[in-house]
Amino acid sequence: MQDWVRDEVKNQVMGDTRLNKRLSNILSNLSSDPKSSIPCANKSWAETFAAYRFIENDKVSFDSIMSGHKSATLERIKVQPVVLIPQDTTFLNFATDLESKEMGTLRRKETNQQLLHTSIAITPSRNNLGIIEGSMWQRDKESSANSRYTKSIQDKESRRWLDHYESACEIQERCPETTIVSIADREGDIHEWFQLAEDQNEQRRASYIVRAKANRSLEIEGEDKTLLWDYLTKQKSIGKYSVGIPKRNREPEREAKVSVSIAEVRLQGKGKSKRPLSIYAVFAKELSPPEGKKGIEWMLLTDLAVEDFKQARMIIEWYRSRWEIETYFRVVKGGCQIESNRFRTEQRMLNCIAIYMIIGWRLHSMTTRARTLPDTSCTKVYSEKEWRMIWIMRDKTTPPNEPPSMRAITRMLAGLGGFLGRKGDGEPGVKTVWQGYTKLLHYMEAAEILTGVK
Repeated sequence: MQDWVRDEVKNQVMGDTRLNKRLSNILSNLSSDPKSSIPCANKSWAETFAAYRFIENDKVSFDSIMSGHKSATLERIKVQPVVLIPQDTTFLNFATDLESKEMGTLRRKETNQQLLHTSIAITPSRNNLGIIEGSMWQRDKESSANSRYTKSIQDKESRRWLDHYESACEIQERCPETTIVSIADREGDIHEWFQLAEDQNEQRRASYIVRAKANRSLEIEGEDKTLLWDYLTKQKSIGKYSVGIPKRNREPEREAKVSVSIAEVRLQGKGKSKRPLSIYAVFAKELSPPEGKKGIEWMLLTDLAVEDFKQARMIIEWYRSRWEIETYFRVVKGGCQIESNRFRTEQRMLNCIAIYMIIGWRLHSMTTRARTLPDTSCTKVYSEKEWRMIWIMRDKTTPPNEPPSMRAITRMLAGLGGFLGRKGDGEPGVKTVWQGYTKLLHYMEAAEILTGVK
């Protein structure tokens, strides 16, 4: 069993010690080759058969698989002063080929699209501490935009944002010394969320930062109707600074200079279910966007007090950390190839996804820790066997007595996965890290077989 797996399943609650042991074996085997199918990643037909039986077991569930990892994540959260919990949704497409009927080489596919909503815990410096919650569902094909207006929040897809915020509140209650902040993009702009937060008692209430989507009406004394964007646009700028915009949608990475304004506002209520709420707004707008491009315009709503430029900048930077969950989805979908699995029931599919979500965390956290804590010892993430093997395979020399830094050993690991480390290459990305990690585990397995070490 790999050392990291032992730590993640230490407090596993499966209801059966045999299931605990089986999960450990599955995590070790699948993480050694996460892009391969379950039969390819396992070492024998017996282990493959055992993995499928585990996933299909009625006693196994998403929550039971995640229980040990969540416990380990909670311990990592408790030692942090601030933990951000971004949540977001990604689409999973489990397409299958249909039998061709006298159509020659033409192929037809049956799509089975599922939505996976996930919350992860990260530090403000973007180190991934673990998975907080995950939920999966299939969208109702008969649903329409008009029908959503007649549904209560309990019957809408948007309820997931409130459910995951409540998970953040549970973390806050169990980690009273840590400030917990739930973060969401524009889909999370839901009046009921802000209302739910206000209803929590102080010991349980997690804070939040949500990017606004709706141009809400405000209650302004002496004015009939004022909209959120109009009001913030009129506020005096309290400062300017440059933010890095990552490469996205084929657009290159760039620097953007933004002007920042703030205000405490009161949102209007609507009907009996939505009461007026006081909230802080932080507005960041790009001053000189590239020609022909729409500049940055972030309207952030939060219950955290924002009274000066330093606090406003902190809110913006914490919101920008939300992008790590998109990177995490890339690892789970690209590095673990979860869309390639074919299980015929939702329960089995969710069990399989839970396993790969833990493996995806491991791969993502290796990369983020190397970037956020580059000078710390690599033993915080890598076992002695792992870092020494990385050194031998990459440097072709005897490893040093003192463990290298996180940055040094992760760059060497990424080198096994194709990272060139040229002057202009920057730090390695998650893809070369997971490819290097796969090779590393294969090297370690071969070394154990050759030396007879178990």
